[in-house]
Amino acid sequence: MSRAPAAAFVFSIAFAAMRAEASPQDLFGYGARPVSMGGTGAAFADDFSAVHANPAGLSRLRARSLTLGYVGTAFWLDVADRHFPGDTGSATIIGLGLPIPFGGALRDRVGLGLGFFTPTNVIVRGRITRAETPQFVILPDRVQTVALQIGLGVALPAGFRVGVGVMAMAGLTGTVLVAADASGRSSSRIDDQLVATYAPVLGVQWERGDWRFGATYRGALVANFLVSIEARDLGINLPIFNISGVAQYDPAQVQFEAAWQHRGWTTALGFTGKQWSSYPGPASATTDNSPAPPPPEFSDTVVARLGVERRWSWIDGTHVALRGGYFYEPTPAPAATASRAYLDNDRHVFAAGLSIGATAAGTRYTVDLFSQTHWLAPREASAATGVVSHGGALLHIGTSATVTF
Repeated sequence: MSRAPAAAFVFSIAFAAMRAEASPQDLFGYGARPVSMGGTGAAFADDFSAVHANPAGLSRLRARSLTLGYVGTAFWLDVADRHFPGDTGSATIIGLGLPIPFGGALRDRVGLGLGFFTPTNVIVRGRITRAETPQFVILPDRVQTVALQIGLGVALPAGFRVGVGVMAMAGLTGTVLVAADASGRSSSRIDDQLVATYAPVLGVQWERGDWRFGATYRGALVANFLVSIEARDLGINLPIFNISGVAQYDPAQVQFEAAWQHRGWTTALGFTGKQWSSYPGPASATTDNSPAPPPPEFSDTVVARLGVERRWSWIDGTHVALRGGYFYEPTPAPAATASRAYLDNDRHVFAAGLSIGATAAGTRYTVDLFSQTHWLAPREASAATGVVSHGGALLHIGTSATVTF
């Protein structure tokens, strides 16, 4: 590599900005039943999906279970009536439910759950984009990060249940060194590593008759991206460039929910408050003397959720369940401007799912299908060429198989 290309490489990276994304759990929910019921589950989740919906529900586990699944997400986004590129994402899901076999007062009262979300082609993705370049800051690449969740639930007297868990997500740190050797030729050396970031999950549930009530707190989950670029012996003096920002971001949130379960029916209504106002923005200053990127000025949001399930069960252990849901998620982002083209839209989300199960030789086998369709309400943004509209849709579909024994 010659000096000129090496310097151009450094400068091309130095003045770029990171795009911020959020995790698939925050976008869709986690597990077949919550996803197909509009992201509900804080009041009724009773399998491995409770690690995200509400870890208190893990105390309902009565048998061991293993779930393997696959999901895919496709984006149809547009800006100024032109297609906006968004990669199709796919991932595998692994879930484990394990009742803890205590005796005495703790018998059938403690359950442990684990959940893994693993993209099929990346570990974590962060794109480098200038702040003035139109970009959907919340939607694309949300299925492009490894996530791990673990939770523990305990049943208490008087119908109360409590749970605690932790979410983990992959971030990235690294260095890029561009230097000239003794012959005057320049070369680059890249050294990077993955780092884990953590956030707590706390939950409580209360049951009374056919009614269940739940509340879940999830801490802010921030996967940072930090790469330092240093140039040596190139014939020009360059500062150390820090390409840093947020590759994935889930705001702190509280979810409240009530569910009614009676004769095969489950109906849930809930609200999720998200603290987007604490979002630090997709990038930080590149050098000590460079100006800071424009603040995102995001606002807190409240998401309304509705989920319905109708389940038919027979004495031979066979069951069929139909599920549906809806939620409305307002955008936290202000209208984009020419200098801060962070695009996002209010979303109407329609969910659906099917579950079929059978029991043989004491082992239960279940297959689930689930989907969500997100419709982005059209919105206008300011750009260098004038006012432009942006919107689109995305489709999230998946299937999973569970063995309960």
